[in-house]
Amino acid sequence: MTIAKNEFEFIHFETIDSTNNYAKTLCKLGLTNKVIIADTQTAGRTTKKQGWISPKGNLYFTILTKLDDEKKLPEYAFLSALAIAQSIEQIDTNKNSIKIKWPNDILLNKQKLCGILIEKEENSVIIGIGLNINSSPAPELTRYPTTALSKNKINILPTDLAKIILEKFINNINIRNNENFEKIISFITPYMYKFGEEIHISSQNQTLTGKFCGLDKTGALILDTGNETKKIISGELTKENFL
Repeated sequence: MTIAKNEFEFIHFETIDSTNNYAKTLCKLGLTNKVIIADTQTAGRTTKKQGWISPKGNLYFTILTKLDDEKKLPEYAFLSALAIAQSIEQIDTNKNSIKIKWPNDILLNKQKLCGILIEKEENSVIIGIGLNINSSPAPELTRYPTTALSKNKINILPTDLAKIILEKFINNINIRNNENFEKIISFITPYMYKFGEEIHISSQNQTLTGKFCGLDKTGALILDTGNETKKIISGELTKENFL
């Protein structure tokens, strides 16, 4: 099944509580293939249910599309992260370092640029994206160093960037649908932050250290601790990885 870009409708708000919340409302009305974009949000949130600071000038948008198979929900974190990395790479003429902190945070020159929140509602997937274009949170407000595109001499309007990301996202979905998800994994692996290096990762209430050997066919992180090879399904790279 192939998806076309013209199947998606853009809906713009100057201010909204949360683009993901609005997408959930659309789901309940039986609507799909929508892109909701807002200049500011009053109740944006992260994967850890923390508030997301949403000043004007950055990109806050949600992609709403049909979820044919609930088992494939985790794939959308990788499909969207890859689309964002590809989009930044396309518009960046300065060859900045663009990486993905497993599983789906976007880093620019080792600093967090973008967060992604994946949610399910009815039979649809909701992909919320917050990307720093003109400003980033103060260091004391975040757990990791942050940055913005403008701080790295990359200038683009939020709506223009959203259109590029959507195009890349649709292309990645079509590759997944017409070939397989392993093809997406092969594309995303070179973008992985600390790939091939020693990492510290927090998973299931413990911190593990080992070599980041790659991703399996589902996107699980393969970690060689020296004593054994582990597959990490959920977790987060710790602060030590940014020192």
